Amino acid sequence: MYYKKRGQAWGFDLMAAMVIFITGIIIFYFYTINTPLETGQILNTLSREGEIVANAILSEGFPENWNEQNVISPGILTKNKINDTKLERFNNLTINNYPKTKALFNTKYEYYAFVSENFTINNQQIIGIGNIPLNDKNLIKISRLTVYRNKPIIFNLEIWE
Repeated sequence: MYYKKRGQAWGFDLMAAMVIFITGIIIFYFYTINTPLETGQILNTLSREGEIVANAILSEGFPENWNEQNVISPGILTKNKINDTKLERFNNLTINNYPKTKALFNTKYEYYAFVSENFTINNQQIIGIGNIPLNDKNLIKISRLTVYRNKPIIFNLEIWE
C-alpha cells in the first residue's frame, strides 16, 4: 500500500502572523513614546509664548501713547498700573483686528485676557479681551498681579492652539 502524506503547511502561516504581530507592537511602541514628548513640547511652547504675550500686554506698549494706527506693541500699563485709555484702545484693537494683535505679539496661538474683576470701559462691563476659548486643548493659563483703579487684581491670560 502506498500512503500519501497530507498535512497543512502551518509553519509559513505562523511566521507571517508573527511578522504582522511584531510590526504592530513596534509601531505601537514608537507611537506611545513620541506622543508624550510632542505634547510636552507643545505645552512648553505655549507657556513660553504666553509669557511673551502677557509681558507685552502688561507693559506700557510702544510707542508710549500708542493708538490703532501707530501701534508696534500694545500695552495697557502706565506707571505699573492699568491705564483705562490704553485698555480701551487694546480692547478696540482686539475687536476690530484680532489677527493684527496676534501679529503684533508675534504669536500664532489664540489668546484671551481677563482679570479677577471685570474691566469697565465707558461704563460697560468687559468680561475679557480676545477670543473666548471654546476648545481647551493644550490651554495654558498665566496669572500676574497688577493694579487696576488703585486695587490689586489678578491679570489672567489664556493661550491655546
